[in-house]
Amino acid sequence: MVTLAHYETWGSTGPGNPMKQIKVLIVDEHLAVRRALAARLDSFSHLEVVATAASFAEGLEQVDRSRPDIILLEVKGTCDRLDPVGEMNNALAGHPAGIIVLTSYADDDEREAALQAGAHRFLLKQIDSARLLSEIEAVANEVAASSATASGSAA
Repeated sequence: MVTLAHYETWGSTGPGNPMKQIKVLIVDEHLAVRRALAARLDSFSHLEVVATAASFAEGLEQVDRSRPDIILLEVKGTCDRLDPVGEMNNALAGHPAGIIVLTSYADDDEREAALQAGAHRFLLKQIDSARLLSEIEAVANEVAASSATASGSAA
């Protein structure tokens, strides 16, 4: 049970303030993309890539095993899924995590559908590392605050 008074924030918390580790799951059908993203994220001491998945189905399994804080999800390889973000949200039931769609090219309809289904962000893979880190931290903080608020209202 997390409350606002007890949850740790991520990101630049200032000197002497510990940062909580952000656990990330990468779901992308391309091995080179998964490896490159993992290497980029591993360069930040407070990010931990807890798992990668080559398919959406494998990603759903990894959600249960790795309990990530953030899921970087490429939806282009999930053409057989009507609502991949919604399915991923359902798999997260009882475990708060943020979904960031990280895709190769912009598609306004796909972006709108992903955000309506519960994705926290819709970003292009060309994003620079500093901005990607900032977006991951922001989503992790949003999820923690939302979870703390929900826990507080349930008490």
